[in-house]
Order: sequence, then structure tokens, then C-alpha cells
Amino acid sequence: MRIESKAPKVNFVSGPSKKALNCPSSEPACRLKAFLTPGDEALIEASDAPFVCATYVSARGTETTGLLPREAIQPVAPEAVARAKWEGEWRRAEAKIVLKSRGDVVKVSGSATYGAEDPERVKRGAVNLGELDGEAKPRGNTLAIGYDPDRSADLPTPEAAKDSCAARLSLFGRYLVVEDNLGCGGMNVSFSGVYVRGAGK
Repeated sequence: MRIESKAPKVNFVSGPSKKALNCPSSEPACRLKAFLTPGDEALIEASDAPFVCATYVSARGTETTGLLPREAIQPVAPEAVARAKWEGEWRRAEAKIVLKSRGDVVKVSGSATYGAEDPERVKRGAVNLGELDGEAKPRGNTLAIGYDPDRSADLPTPEAAKDSCAARLSLFGRYLVVEDNLGCGGMNVSFSGVYVRGAGK
């Protein structure tokens, strides 16, 4: 979705809590410091509620998830995804995925860690690693790696997947949303999450 508002910014709002029983609402007490500006794009969960859960990732890779007023958002119609739109280096915290199109297929090469941002784990040599490799023909805005979506819409378990690792990559505008089967690396390593192209270091 895209932010559509006459106001210069739209603040995220808090949910209900012991100190703010009336939230979420448009009351000033519910407003958080984080905000979006008109034209920003975010991912939202399908809901008819007046406030919807949204995730926004900045160009630097900072992720913000919270509630936004429905009246300030405008759904964006799905677009045909050209092969070139997959290409690039996509990042989130502790994970990187490089996509390259070759003819009618997209090649996937990814690396992820668990604990690399924890100095104590790094000092102990306790950082776990993971890899995601494969290629497939995109189906609309989705890319299936390590499994056949014709056989099942669900990701296979690590025991059932070829080489144990399987992942679903979905392209939504400037976002790449990844879901894996927790079989793509060491303990607690996962590629699941929201990526943006060239974010962070």
C-alpha cells in the first residue's frame, strides 16, 4: 500500500495497553515517534479495521512495524513482474540475497547468520551460518526454491525438502518477502523476513 494523506506525515500509533486503554485511536497520546510521509510504500496485513498492521523498511534497512490509520493508506494494484525487477542485492539484518535473471529463470544466492550482531557470540565463535541457493521460473510475483509449488502450496519440512532447504520469495513493489522452512542453515538461522534492495552495509 501507499501513504495518501494531505498531512505532511502519518504517525504509527500504539495498540492498547494498561496506560493507554483507548489506543489505537487518533488521540495524540496514541501517536508514536515513527512516521511515514505521503508516497511511502509499506506492507500491510489484510484487515477491515480502522487501524491496520503495517511494516515499513527504510532505504538503510531500518524496519518499523506498527499500526497505521486505514484512512491514510491507499492499496496499490499488483503489477506484472518483469524478470529485471527481481535482480539485485536484497538485504535485511543478518541476511543477504542476490538475485540474477538468466533467460526465463531467476538464480538465487543467499547467506544468513544468527548471532553475528552479538559481540559475545562472535567472541565465543558461536555464530551460526546458513545458505540459500537455487534457481526457478517466477510465477507471477513468487519464486519457489527447493520445492515444487504444483505439488503443494505449503513449504516442505526440512526432512521432505530436497537438500533440506526450501523458501518462497515474493515481490511486492520495493519489498522482497521471504519465508523459509528453517532448513537452510544452523540452529536459529532463517532467511524469513522483509528485504529491500541494497539496504544497510
